[in-house]
Parts: sequence; structure tokens; C-alpha cells
Amino acid sequence: MVSSRYRLSENGSKSGRSGENMRSRSASRTRLIAILFLSSPKNPNMIKKLVVAGIFLTLINFTNRASAEVSNFEDPKQALVTIEAPWVVKTDKTERPSVGSSAATLLKVDNELQFQGELAAISGNEGLVGFAFIETPVFLDLTAYKYIEFYAKSQDPKVVYTLKIKDDQEEQSAGILTFEQEFVVGTEWTRVKLPVSHFQPKIRGKLANNFELHLSQVRSLSFQINRSNQEVGSPIPLQFALDISSKVYLINQD
Repeated sequence: MVSSRYRLSENGSKSGRSGENMRSRSASRTRLIAILFLSSPKNPNMIKKLVVAGIFLTLINFTNRASAEVSNFEDPKQALVTIEAPWVVKTDKTERPSVGSSAATLLKVDNELQFQGELAAISGNEGLVGFAFIETPVFLDLTAYKYIEFYAKSQDPKVVYTLKIKDDQEEQSAGILTFEQEFVVGTEWTRVKLPVSHFQPKIRGKLANNFELHLSQVRSLSFQINRSNQEVGSPIPLQFALDISSKVYLINQD
């Protein structure tokens, strides 16, 4: 994955070379007009025509330069190609075989991820629990970005999903530290745009407000479904299906 900053530096150098070429052509046109002006008889009509030609060529040069700069502009962004990432599937059953019973699968079909399965409901100290998620290791620096953006659709628009990220503080004595943000999507492709500043630190599902996300040290990304986030009265077990687009973007554009 090539970083957007590297792509931008490449574009910058190309823009510089094109600018030099345009300046060279502009200088040649100016010299040509000067030669014609000096070599022509002092005819008022001819002088007027040469002045008009000079103004016209100046406008052409300005327009060419402006369009070249705009065409080489790129909004800084970085993309994670989801279908190429090494995802793993985990559930309450894989992590706690003695009590868990959720099941999930991950398919890569038609240039998208299909995360689907059956979410169980296990009696816990604070109500019903159960989870399933897909996770991939990443090495991301979010310092320069404001949002995480992707497209997704759900079999059931009422189902609540969570995007989780981990940084270099993951291992804590009280459990695994994650930074989480919930989202819902419709049955058609829906744009999801999550502010980086809104991720909440949690350990075992509880807020851990004494931690802040290390933006430059993001180490994993996961899509998760949790029983505790679903509406009261949701089916048991809950059938779910989340389709995720082929790329997850880091962007700045509002």
C-alpha cells in the first residue's frame, strides 16, 4: 500500500516539470512578439494587432497553468484494500468455547467482504452478551486524517455494528484496550463516515476514559457485532449479514 503522501510528492514533481515547460513556451512566445514588433514598420494598425496578440497569449498561458495545477491536486487520503487484507473471524465460541455459541463466516465475493452469521445471547453479569467479529492487522498513522470512510449494507437495518481499532496500548492488566465507534447501515449501499476523534476507549465493553488513542500507532482494525448493543427484544439468535466495500479510506474531506 503506497502512502498518499508519497503519491502527492510524485504529483508535485510532475507539476513542477510541467510548470517549467509552460514558462519556457511563454518566454518563446514573448520573444516572437518582440521580434515582430521591432522588425515591423511603425504602422499603428500593426502595433495594435501585436498588442492584442500579446494579451491573448498571456491569457492562454495563465489558463494552461491554472488547469495544470488543478488537475494535479489530490485530496490526501489513504486506502486499505479490504479484500486483500488477512482477516480472521472470531466469536464468543472461538474465544470462550465453554459458554459461547455464536457463529460467523467471512466471504470475499464480487469485490466485497460478506460478514455474516448468527449472534447468540449468553447470560452475563450485566445482561445478555455475545459477539462476533472480523479483524485484520494494520499499520496506520491517523495523525493527518479526520475520518475513516467506507461503504456497507446490512441485511437488517436495525442491527448495530461496531468499528474497532487497537493501538500499541492494547495489552492492559484489566483486559484488551480497544477504541470503538458504532454505526448502522441500510439494506442498500450506505456511506459510513466516522470521525477519528469520536472513537471511545473501552476495556471489556466498559469505558476507559483515562486512555487516548495513539493516532500514529494503530495496529488493527475490526468490524464487530455485539449482543449488548442491539435493541431490546432482538431475535435470539440474531441472524446478521454485513457487506463491506472493497476499500476503507482515511480522509480529510468534510
